[in-house]
Amino acid sequence: MQTEYTVKACGKVNLSLNITGVQNGMHVLDSVTASVDIADTVAVRFRRDGKIAVRFVPAEDQAFAPFETQQIGENNTVTKAVLFLQRFCPDLGADVTVRKGIPLAGGLGGSSADAAAVLAAAQQALPQVAGNAAMVHECVAIGSDVPVLLHGGGVRMQGIGQQLQAVPVPVLHLAIAHGTQGVLSKDAYRVFDEMYAQKRFCPTDTQALLRALQSGCVQEIAPHLQNALERPACALCPSLSDTFAAVRDTGAAAVFLTGSGNCCCGLYESAAASAAAAAQLRRQGLFATAARAGAIE
Repeated sequence: MQTEYTVKACGKVNLSLNITGVQNGMHVLDSVTASVDIADTVAVRFRRDGKIAVRFVPAEDQAFAPFETQQIGENNTVTKAVLFLQRFCPDLGADVTVRKGIPLAGGLGGSSADAAAVLAAAQQALPQVAGNAAMVHECVAIGSDVPVLLHGGGVRMQGIGQQLQAVPVPVLHLAIAHGTQGVLSKDAYRVFDEMYAQKRFCPTDTQALLRALQSGCVQEIAPHLQNALERPACALCPSLSDTFAAVRDTGAAAVFLTGSGNCCCGLYESAAASAAAAAQLRRQGLFATAARAGAIE
């Protein structure tokens, strides 16, 4: 049996993020997400002694802020993913090396992508896990973005992350930029609750967004790219407003926040336009790269 796997762990962008309320202390979402070709590389070697060793190293090509190992603690999502798999295979252990290309605290789902990569490797390696519908449903216990990142492609995610529906998303050309200050999800949701007493804000008409995505027309898609956490994120990280303005100045059809930030995304008509925008943003001192979102291999 093969025990060593290398998985490309693509991040995601939230094309929309509606917060519809709170259930059992968790915020309930209605969000359309798409895979993005900004990725970590996760190497997994499974073992049968229950021991877990996880190592994080920077990717060779760093488009974003320099990665520092000490920013990730021992209670990381990769370790949580292996512990989760022990429900199905009690003696399972793993040696995992993660090469980080996805920025931390940027809203691109990097930590959840790493956990999803471990689960994807387990689906190939372990008969107890392959085709196990319960695992796919229950892995939300690791993190709310883990199921959607395990699924990949275009997804409408509802509930606390466990209700997924595949949706068609055309290839979208983006420039993604951030400054030096990250935004932690727990802080963004805390400030959201302070700003919105009803704990509900739905800036996107999801059905209208889905229709626009089916059209493939950038100008139809652009007005629907909205995020309920934009105001809280900007309150926590005032420099985000400057990043938004810088991305708008590149001629983006739309500028939107992904996740709880701090990454700002600009939408463009072509790969050439997104590459030119990313270059302009880097000249202004921002960390930025061109990217593609949608059904990314």
